[in-house]
Amino acid sequence: MLRTGHDRLASSIAALSDDELALPAQGGWTRRDVVAHIEWWERHSADVVTALRGGRDPYPTDEPFDLDARNEQVFRESRDRSAADVRAGEAAAWTSLLGAIEATGEADLFDPARFAWTGGEPLVEIIRGDTDRHWDEHLPHLRGEDADTVAESPPDAV
Repeated sequence: MLRTGHDRLASSIAALSDDELALPAQGGWTRRDVVAHIEWWERHSADVVTALRGGRDPYPTDEPFDLDARNEQVFRESRDRSAADVRAGEAAAWTSLLGAIEATGEADLFDPARFAWTGGEPLVEIIRGDTDRHWDEHLPHLRGEDADTVAESPPDAV
């Protein structure tokens, strides 16, 4: 399922020229910014899987996670990246995530009680929130569908 979803995403990205990646997509984001955003969340999942399998807390902190602040930080950090860089970055993030998933046993992926960090949710649901569900949310932005509505909307959560 993830491979099929990523194939759709990769095809949409590949169909865009560098100039098309610079077009507005969502709020103040360009399509290139959306690809960088997707890359970050794929890396997030790979980091979460790797940390949990290693017995570590993926993001040890006493502060609550602020999704909007994280997305804004990713946007600022990635804003000046080239089209080639975000294309390569997303592809590398996907490869890393796929490797992490393939190295993970079924109990680690599907047992909701396996990792306290997931709050009773199976790890696979965390991954899906960062991948296929997230990609489906952003595919219209990459394809330029509903451009008027998409351009007026603030960047959505993961």
